[in-house]
Amino acid sequence: MIANTKKMRKLIIKTINLFEYKWLKPEHKEILEGSGFELFLDNIWKNRPKSEGWYSKINQKNKTEEKQQRFLRFRKNELSPRNFVGVIQYNNTEINLLPKIFYHEKYDDGETPDNEELKKIHLHILYWLSYNKKLHFPKSFSNLASIEINSFFEILILMFATYTNEVLSQVIYQNYHEENKDNTFLKGHLDVKGYIKNNLTTGNWQRITCEYDLFDMDNLFNRIIKYVSKLLLAHTQSSESQKLLDKIIFILDDVEDAQMNFEDCKKVHINPFYIELSAVLDYCKLFLSNSMVYSYKDEFEVFAFLLPMEKIFEEYVVGILKENPNNLKIKNMKIQSQKPVKHLSSNIEAFKMKPDIYLTNNNNSDYHKIIDTKYKTLKNNYIYNGVSQSDMYQMVSYGIRYEVDDIILLYPATVGDSVDTDEKYKPISEYQVTDKFVIIPKDNDEKQTINIQIHKLPIILGNNFMYNENNYSKFKKCLDEQVSKRLEYML
Repeated sequence: MIANTKKMRKLIIKTINLFEYKWLKPEHKEILEGSGFELFLDNIWKNRPKSEGWYSKINQKNKTEEKQQRFLRFRKNELSPRNFVGVIQYNNTEINLLPKIFYHEKYDDGETPDNEELKKIHLHILYWLSYNKKLHFPKSFSNLASIEINSFFEILILMFATYTNEVLSQVIYQNYHEENKDNTFLKGHLDVKGYIKNNLTTGNWQRITCEYDLFDMDNLFNRIIKYVSKLLLAHTQSSESQKLLDKIIFILDDVEDAQMNFEDCKKVHINPFYIELSAVLDYCKLFLSNSMVYSYKDEFEVFAFLLPMEKIFEEYVVGILKENPNNLKIKNMKIQSQKPVKHLSSNIEAFKMKPDIYLTNNNNSDYHKIIDTKYKTLKNNYIYNGVSQSDMYQMVSYGIRYEVDDIILLYPATVGDSVDTDEKYKPISEYQVTDKFVIIPKDNDEKQTINIQIHKLPIILGNNFMYNENNYSKFKKCLDEQVSKRLEYML
C-alpha cells in the first residue's frame, strides 16, 4: 500500500533495538497486546514491492507464494526478527532491526547497544550497501562518522535529503514529454481521431485536439523525487532531514503530486547531461523498493523499511570482487553473479541451479571456482561448526553439474571473531568428496575429488578502530583492505 503523504509526521515515543533471530524482551510486550500487529505485517507482506532485492517464499506443498509475513516470528507475548534489517514504525513505537553478526554475549543479560555501538553497526550497513551493483551511492558523504543520528533509516534519509537538495539547488531536471491537449489554436500537430471523437462529434468543433512535445520540469523523474520526499517527510524524526525535505518539496512545487512506485523508476532514462542526478534516482529506487506503508481505518499507519540481509551480503561480496582495483589476482578473473544457469536434471530443464559467484581466469582456461555466500553464523560448539548438511549437498551438486572441483562456502565473520591471528586466512574447515562419478572429464574410471572449503569473511572492523576520530573514507579503506586480503588468499 502507498502512504498518504499529506498525513501528519509520525511522532516516535519509544525505540526498541532488536537483533535478527533474537526474541523481544518481556518488558516490551505491550506492542503485541490487542493491536493486531501481526495482521498488519501480513498486509505489508502481501503488498510489498515485487522488485529486485525481494524474494518470494514458496509453499512447497501447493507451489504458491506464502501469504503470511516473513519479517518477524511470533510466539506468546514475544516476537523476533528474521533475516531483515531496517526499521518498523508502528503507532508511536519504532523497532530497529539489526544484523545478527553484531550480537554480543553481553546482550544476553539484558544490556542493549549504546549510541556508539549503534553508529558502528549503521556505518557497516552503509558500507556493505555501497558495493551493491544495483545502487550507486554518491561519494559526497565523506564524514558519516560525525552523524549523530543513531538510526540506519534516518541516516539514509539524511543522505538522500542532503544530496538531492544540493543537486536541485544547482540544476532541475527538465525534458520533453508528449502532451495531448485541447487548445483554441493548433499547436504541434492535429490529433485527428481525438478531435473527431472528443470535439467534432460533440459540437465543440472550436476545440482543437493537439499533440506536441512539452519541455518542462513536471516530468516523471521529478514526480518520483517529490513523492519520495513526501513519503520520507512523514516518517523522519530528524529536524535537519525535515528541513531539507521541505526545501526539496518547495523547489518542486510546480510538479504534480502523483503516486509513484519502483516500476516508475525503471521508466526514467537520465540524459547524460544530467548524469549527477543518477544517484538521486538510485536513492529513490532504494526507498521505493524496500518501503511499505499500511494504513488501518485511517487511524494510524505501520511503516516498514526493510532489507534482506542475505541479499546485502551476497551483493557486497560480488561488488567488492568486481570493484577491487588493487588485487591483481582478481583483475584477471571473469566474475559472474547468479549465472551461468544450469539444471540439475539432464533430460529436462528441472531444478534450476544458479551459483552466487562463478569465477574463471582470463589467463588460465582450467581455472574454475564457485563461491556460494551463506548469511549464517557459524559456531565452534556446533557439529561441523554449524554448516548444514543441505548446504553441502547443494555444493556437491554444483561441483557435478558445473564440473568444478574447487568450491568455497563463504560466511560472514561475527563481532566475536578475531581477525588478528596468524590463522586468520586458513579455512574454518575443509571437506573432500571423492567418487568416480564426480565431474572432471579426464578419465571416467579415475576417482575425482571435489574440494569444499568453509571460510569466514571479516566484514566487520575490530574494536580497535576509533570510529569517532576517523572519517568514513578511512573506515572504508580499512575494511576494503581487510576483506581484500582474505579474498585474495581464498582465490
